[in-house]
Amino acid sequence: MRSLERNKIPIYYALYNAKIPVLDEWGNETGQYSSGYGNPLKFKIRVSANKGEASTNAFGVSLDYDRVMSTSDRNFLIDEFTVLWLDSVPVIKEDGTTDTPKDYTVKKVAKDINEWSFAIKKAVT
Repeated sequence: MRSLERNKIPIYYALYNAKIPVLDEWGNETGQYSSGYGNPLKFKIRVSANKGEASTNAFGVSLDYDRVMSTSDRNFLIDEFTVLWLDSVPVIKEDGTTDTPKDYTVKKVAKDINEWSFAIKKAVT
C-alpha cells in the first residue's frame, strides 16, 4: 500500500559507516571499538502510533520493537545498524554532525514488492 503524503512525518536518520577504535588516556588502542555514524539526513515516512496491528505481524511475535515505519520509496536504504530521531530534532552543527542523542534504532527490515517496513525500538539512554 502506498503511503499518503499527509500521513508522513519528517524524521532524521544516520547510517553506520565506521568502526572507531577506542583509545586509552595515552592514545593507545584498547582493542574495543565504538560505532561511527554519518551525518543525519532528513526523510518523510509513515510511522505507526503504536506497536502494530492485530491483522499483520510482519516481524514475528518474538521480536521486541515499539513502532513500525513504512515507505514505498526505494531510495530509503536503511538497515539494522541505522539510528533515528523521531521524537526530537537533532541539532546539526556546521560540519553536518550532531551530538543530539538518538531516539530509536532499527531492529528489523521487511521488504515487500510495494512497501518496505522497518521495526524500530526506543533507544536506551
